[in-house]
Amino acid sequence: MEEKNKILECAVDAIITIDAQDTITAWNPAAQSIFGWSTEEVMGKKFSETLLPEITRKKYFERLEHYNRTGETTLLNTPLENNVLHRSGHEFPVEFYATSTQNINGNSFIIFARDITERKYRDLRIRQAYQSQSVTNAILKISLEHTSIDEMLSRSLDHILSLESIKLIPRGAILLVEDHPDILELKVQRGFTVEQLTACGRVPFGKCHCGRAATTGTIQFVECIDHKHDILVKNMKPHGHYCVPIQSGSNILGVLALYLKEGHCRRIEEEELLLAITNILAGVIERKKVEEQRFALIDSLKTIITDLLDEKKFNESIIQSLNVGLMVLDLKGRIVTSNPVGRKILEQFAYAFYIDGKSLGEIVGINAAAEMMKIKNPMPGKTDELRLLTRKNEERFLRYTAAPREDSTGKKVGIIVSFNDVTRMKYIQEEMEKMNRLSTVAEIASAVAHEVRNPLAGIKTMSQSIEENMAADDENREYIKRIIKQVDRLNELLTEFFTYAKPGSAKKVETSLFDIVSETKPLIKLKLHKKNISLSEEYGESLPDILVDPNQLQQVFLNLMLNSIDAVSVDGRISIRANRLEVHDKENYCLVYPGLKEGIDYVVVYFSDNGPGMTVEVAEKAFEPFFTTKHDGSGLGLSIVYRILKTNNALIYIDCTQTSGTTFIMFFEAGKKWEKS
Repeated sequence: MEEKNKILECAVDAIITIDAQDTITAWNPAAQSIFGWSTEEVMGKKFSETLLPEITRKKYFERLEHYNRTGETTLLNTPLENNVLHRSGHEFPVEFYATSTQNINGNSFIIFARDITERKYRDLRIRQAYQSQSVTNAILKISLEHTSIDEMLSRSLDHILSLESIKLIPRGAILLVEDHPDILELKVQRGFTVEQLTACGRVPFGKCHCGRAATTGTIQFVECIDHKHDILVKNMKPHGHYCVPIQSGSNILGVLALYLKEGHCRRIEEEELLLAITNILAGVIERKKVEEQRFALIDSLKTIITDLLDEKKFNESIIQSLNVGLMVLDLKGRIVTSNPVGRKILEQFAYAFYIDGKSLGEIVGINAAAEMMKIKNPMPGKTDELRLLTRKNEERFLRYTAAPREDSTGKKVGIIVSFNDVTRMKYIQEEMEKMNRLSTVAEIASAVAHEVRNPLAGIKTMSQSIEENMAADDENREYIKRIIKQVDRLNELLTEFFTYAKPGSAKKVETSLFDIVSETKPLIKLKLHKKNISLSEEYGESLPDILVDPNQLQQVFLNLMLNSIDAVSVDGRISIRANRLEVHDKENYCLVYPGLKEGIDYVVVYFSDNGPGMTVEVAEKAFEPFFTTKHDGSGLGLSIVYRILKTNNALIYIDCTQTSGTTFIMFFEAGKKWEKS
């Protein structure tokens, strides 16, 4: 009996015993940890009424009734995944199954339960990544077809509405900025009524949720029809919205409007997915518009060139008004004239101030000029592309189409080249490919580190054995020591690889932030003293404990401190400031840091140094694996920080608004012992 009790106390899974009347008769410590109820609180209570929501309760009783009726235990023993109730009232997913047992009081049941919240979350993220990739791949595939922009948008909207990871109503629309820079025009829609088509046909910037998304350049989310719903129609059914801006840089191209079930909760994962999709849409829309404009322009110019006798009038009335690059060449390849957009593109390659009058070969090179001057009979939508280097040795891609220039008699007198710099569009395509590669970086790093560590251990062991057998005055002893030193250095790097690839599950407990920092300081005390760096700490009054894995969080602060020590100069400063996030401040913080969740209390920590700081470009890549600005860095320090904090449901940002120094802003879930003011 004593051995049985020890097993129950040490078990990781919840083990609950109930009698035939559904009354709880045993409750182990793991059950208390998972469900939040102490043994005293649940003993004698009904298992189903205490822990199971209504829908789960039905499945549970179906299994018990099947067993009581047939005596068959197969269904009873089959694991069941469903939501259960925590003592705090919230639901969370659990995998549980039951087994029957006989005692003097008749039948009883032993229920085994395991919290699968983390597993569900990982599965959700994998499904979201897969769906995001599938949708973006589908949109990119559609964009390569010879279809109109309206057809492309219509088919893309169908793919977006098919997303299963977001609970969408099968209703949505894409609005674009067309003739007027501050008006959204409805291009494609699904599920709109006649009244909605009329009301939402043209939406001014700033009006309703779509207009505000275009004005602010940020996602607009509402869970219901609220007072900000400026456009209302008769018999409108309850719903919520994600209105996502489609933008290229600061240029607003349109808005993606999606409908949600009323009461839908806002999630950062959903917003990241939608932003990834709209970023692809932005690139595709820009390319489609440029292509349509370019091909329409070439056809138009062929007709105009035939009719025009006055070349000057042609240059002034047509070429100068184009929004794609265009140049007119004579038969020798000299640029007769070019439009402003074309000159701006060509100035990247020219060393002379003036473009017109120069030979195209002098600007882009003889071989590239010869290719651009070839007259071809392209299929509709067919263009040619060149890779060129600017005078600053930067890579650029030009997409172009060449057409003959004829006089009024039909004699060929030159060449008209329409071209555009498509470097940005290609960059977007490369970024999508990069996303696919980076998704496996952690797995590859772990595999490589595992394969390398074993041979290294063998090298070190053999080197130490050789050293032991050497004479004390052997001159080769120094070489062996150097080998061992380098092996140890590689082992340290492999340890960082493992930490990044597999940070481990977080064993979160309510822990004092002050204690964590105190445990970390002795590890860097010597380095601080050596560079005469001051470390200051400031903790707000009534600061609650934070819900984290203490060992993992020590690693976070150690990495941040080492990073700052490397960054600051002698007599530098490092400061740690922590406060609880007050309720009246949380709304403002949520606007800047959208990762914060409703219903969760946070402790905000500012980790600052007075080093040289980071540029916006560096800050954007700071948490990427293997990115570093140090000549001897591995690029894993901040990546490990990010992975560990993610595992502990914490958030980290870099403050890019300050002019000097670097400040990391971290948000931690506060423990249950939150002292409300």
